[in-house]
Amino acid sequence: MNTAFNSILILACGALAIYLLARLFSARNELLACCTVLVFFLAGLVLFSKLNLNSKFWLEIPSSGEFMVSGEQEWPGESASRLIAGTAIALGFLVSLYSSRYLEQDQRYKTYYPLLLLTVAGLVGMVYTTDLFLLYLFIEWMSVCAYVLVAFRRQTNTATEAGFKYLIMGSVGTILFLLGLAWIFRVTGQIKMPLQAAETSAWASAGLVCILTGLGIKSAFVPLHTWLPDAHSRAPSSISALLSGIIIQSCFFVWLRVGLGLGVSKQVLGAVLIWLSIANMIVGNFMALVQIHVKRLLAFSSIAQMGYILFSFGIGLYFDFPQAILAGFLYLVIHAALKSLAFLSKGICHFYYQTTLIEDMRGIAKHLPLAALTLSLSLAGLAGLPPLIGFSGKWFILTSALSTLQPLALVGTGVFLLTNLISLGYYLPLIAQLYASQPHRNEAAPTLRISPWMAIPVIALSGLILAASIYPAPWVKWLSPIIFISEGG
Repeated sequence: MNTAFNSILILACGALAIYLLARLFSARNELLACCTVLVFFLAGLVLFSKLNLNSKFWLEIPSSGEFMVSGEQEWPGESASRLIAGTAIALGFLVSLYSSRYLEQDQRYKTYYPLLLLTVAGLVGMVYTTDLFLLYLFIEWMSVCAYVLVAFRRQTNTATEAGFKYLIMGSVGTILFLLGLAWIFRVTGQIKMPLQAAETSAWASAGLVCILTGLGIKSAFVPLHTWLPDAHSRAPSSISALLSGIIIQSCFFVWLRVGLGLGVSKQVLGAVLIWLSIANMIVGNFMALVQIHVKRLLAFSSIAQMGYILFSFGIGLYFDFPQAILAGFLYLVIHAALKSLAFLSKGICHFYYQTTLIEDMRGIAKHLPLAALTLSLSLAGLAGLPPLIGFSGKWFILTSALSTLQPLALVGTGVFLLTNLISLGYYLPLIAQLYASQPHRNEAAPTLRISPWMAIPVIALSGLILAASIYPAPWVKWLSPIIFISEGG
């Protein structure tokens, strides 16, 4: 059986077992968190049990591609899918560890961990399957769990509103996907990617547009992004880390593979991605510039960061330039680590001092030096300050775009540089607030010792970011073998 299927099975069965453990034996939060960490560890171990470091990161799906693959043979695309799925499992592992302390004041933790496992299970299936109907089921599986987790703290009106908004927008996306699937099946009689050559018709074109639009909502493409700022800012910080770190990126990865699998040319997809990236970079950065809530700022930052990823993949597809695809994959992983660290660090500040607004963060370094340090590291990386890995990732994207010397790439590069400069206008002031000499609080608050359960994940992510910043060569080398299937197979 395929390693991905085994990982999904472990995650789903683990969710059921943890739910029964919580209900039948009234297990404490710490025990459930430890069991969830173990499930994620086992799922990751199985997923990477047949890891081949020389496997290729192909984006297109061959005619022989199957969801379950027997033997040692990999279908082109599994390496890229494994990268996304492995990142999700790793973040789930850290989030579970973090939540053992973070959720101690929540009474509904018994449903939190099963939902977390099911969300990642749906994501793993989503990035692996080549069957459009199975893809619809996995997307809905993941989305329904994510809706509930966003509204997890339903005692607050803002969380309920954000979850409901996410539900409405996400449901529109899945309905459009299902409608497009029906129209494509009507014309071709197929639901397996890649579709065999079929006569082009208005129904097939409309179906393709519906599917890509539905996935575009899930991926927070501007102007389909309006659900994201509320959902990511009102969810628990642990869930915000997963949402911004990998879930919207995995939906984009599926968008890309579905577009190629349904026969859209690389040039058309590349051009669409470049223009979408420009919109994401402009809207995300300008909106983040005027925010007063820290998590809402980080949410708009995710829209901008998605723009950088879209731009890199767009350059690679439009100009058939594998180096840009390498830069896109690299920055996708970099962003997952940096943004997850930012939300988890912000969660520590809110847990101990109820910081919500940017001004509430003033002088927090005096009371929570570790959280201030890790938040500063993540913000500096997202801003692209050298010598951090965020700078290296953006540099690879920039050099890839400039290597083409084409007008469309140069326009995108200009927007890329300008919006990165604008982003310093909200990253640097927030970092300065953390170390302000006059704290916002009326009276000096004591310096608290952060729980090891919350400290270990942020220290681990910080160590990974610093190691990659000091010596990025192994990461680049690991992602370097990228091959495209030529037009026509």
